[in-house]
Amino acid sequence: MQSLIEETNVRNIGVGLVLALVACGGGSASDRGAKSPEKAEAAGPSIGALAAASGGLASLGGAGNREEGTGTEIAFAGPLRAETISKKNPPKLDGTLKEWHARTPAKETLSGKTDAVELDVAVQADDATLWIAAEVVDPKLARTPKFAAADDHVTVTLAFPSGRGTLAAYEIGLWPGQPGSFAGAVKWIGGPNAGQVVTGARLVEDDTKGGVTIEATVPWTAFPKAIRVGMRAAFAYHDGDGTSTLGVLGTGGGSVEKPTELAALPTAAEQAVIDGLLTQRGLAGTPPKIDLFVDIAADDRKERVSIFGPFFTICGPGYRRGHQFFWREVAGEIVSLETSPFSGRAKEDLVVHRRVKAGNAMHEVLEVWAVPEGKDEPHTIFAHEIAIASPDGARRVSNAVQVGAKEITITAEPPTGWDASSFKEPLAGEVEPLLLPWGAVRSQTFRLEGTKLVKSEVTQASTASAPPTPARTSEPATNVPSPAVKKPAVDLGKQVLDAYLRDAGVAAGTKPRVDLEVNVDGDAQAERVALVGRDIVVLGPGFKNGTGYARISLTQLADASDVGELTARDLNGDGGAELIVRGVRHIKTAQGQNVDVDALFVYQVKNGNIGRVFAIETGREMSGKRIQGNVQFVPAKNGKGLDIDARPGVAKGWTKESYPWPQDKAGGQIEPLLLPWSGTDGVRYTWNGSQFAAP
Repeated sequence: MQSLIEETNVRNIGVGLVLALVACGGGSASDRGAKSPEKAEAAGPSIGALAAASGGLASLGGAGNREEGTGTEIAFAGPLRAETISKKNPPKLDGTLKEWHARTPAKETLSGKTDAVELDVAVQADDATLWIAAEVVDPKLARTPKFAAADDHVTVTLAFPSGRGTLAAYEIGLWPGQPGSFAGAVKWIGGPNAGQVVTGARLVEDDTKGGVTIEATVPWTAFPKAIRVGMRAAFAYHDGDGTSTLGVLGTGGGSVEKPTELAALPTAAEQAVIDGLLTQRGLAGTPPKIDLFVDIAADDRKERVSIFGPFFTICGPGYRRGHQFFWREVAGEIVSLETSPFSGRAKEDLVVHRRVKAGNAMHEVLEVWAVPEGKDEPHTIFAHEIAIASPDGARRVSNAVQVGAKEITITAEPPTGWDASSFKEPLAGEVEPLLLPWGAVRSQTFRLEGTKLVKSEVTQASTASAPPTPARTSEPATNVPSPAVKKPAVDLGKQVLDAYLRDAGVAAGTKPRVDLEVNVDGDAQAERVALVGRDIVVLGPGFKNGTGYARISLTQLADASDVGELTARDLNGDGGAELIVRGVRHIKTAQGQNVDVDALFVYQVKNGNIGRVFAIETGREMSGKRIQGNVQFVPAKNGKGLDIDARPGVAKGWTKESYPWPQDKAGGQIEPLLLPWSGTDGVRYTWNGSQFAAP
């Protein structure tokens, strides 16, 4: 495989609130979600109980502003799956299934006798349309233009997550037509539109020896509450003789009346979570402890936020192009996840309550996480220790919490079992510490003004002569602070940028595709980072004395449209952000086949120059077949900055035997994509002072 290189010439990035806090000495938190269905431990009440004394978590607004878990959570994995339609090899509505992936057989007799019939089904989808394929084996097909219940037909039951832990379920029927006589139909079964044709749906059949093949399309708009994550489904073939139903063969149980019994219908994004994380951790068949469907990132479609033990995941149809996901391993127990409009963005934030054992006590921390505009990773914008309890729960000091729009109030509550003289537990040292009932502060209010949190306090008479001194415990960091990234308040270095445009032969007045302000060169001043075409340009008042710029051309990418993302994050922990580029490289093989290679590049700005310090292939696609790797930033083991964790992902359309290339070796210009059959659990790249490298 051709290497990826670029040329450098010397002569972003999430937008919004990025106040990253590290939770230590107690609970920390991760993301958002619904309250766990499990019982609270003896260490203390849930965050809802803590908040009740001060009016509850006001910003959550009941269930009206979010979609909760379904109540009866099921595993992501199931017998069915909904593949993403290949743009290079989309299906044709012709009744044949040459462009389709392997079908799923129906094996369960739901009623009557089904010995003589067979059903195999498959599902594909794009942003506008649901595609359904069914292969039926039935030597005695009964078809009439009445499309009656006793005529042979296939039913499709679909359920989507809805508000307050419910499911919105729908059922449609696919009746094959008679070639040369009458066309087939897609009709509603039950509900207010029972018996009516599904608007916009189409169906084509193809008679085969001993049966029929059905190919149908249904617009997503036919389902008013279609959330394209967390779907459930069942397919069934109704074998009739024109006057009665002889038997029903299905993929599994469940119905419109009993939607919680339907099996999962994972999309490509959810399948990536299964293959890239859950299967490797032995959790593929485990229902998530917490499951939420809410809009926190990307476009206006909802993402699925789930908790599997210590693992927090985000996936969705519009998140990371719908076939990648985010995960993070979190220390301690996530007690609850909720949503909040705290930051005032169009997207919702995550209110996280986590419990961790530290020393001889259980510590709890409340955090608020937001996914900044243009980025896809949650950042901590608020963190406060809210409780400390003895392991048996007999002694406890806690704070009530009230979350509102751009405001959070923390209030000390009466203690249980402890007083000022007996309480000896250390407080958190890197987040706002627990308010003690005998301390000098009764309550704190944190108000978000712009991108800053402004704190005000209500004092009280202290009854403690010497409150405990905040002390840091040994809990590892779960989120590492990065330099603040924001849109420039002023047009930094306009004359310098104009000079770059002239030097590069770019039309005067061209606006950068990405244009943000962030500290990348290690001094006290922020630089301006601009993406113009395939060029990354760095300039600023403290950069090259404010009179010059640095430029790197991403010549490994054929076109500006191949630059998928430019973000900034402090990866090596030196206080200056590195520049992270995700892009697609188009390569032609010796046999003339086109290969798309997804890659991630990391650049460092140092002493006025831009240099690449890491690169890795993250995916490879050819003729609709794809290998997707799993690459994440994780807290560094040395506690400073972040490491880059690469793991094998999932193969679609290829097997170990059919994949045309060997596993590439590490150590080249670009680190290799790890194949599912590579035999390695993963590689962790750490900062060695000049670049990220494997140990």
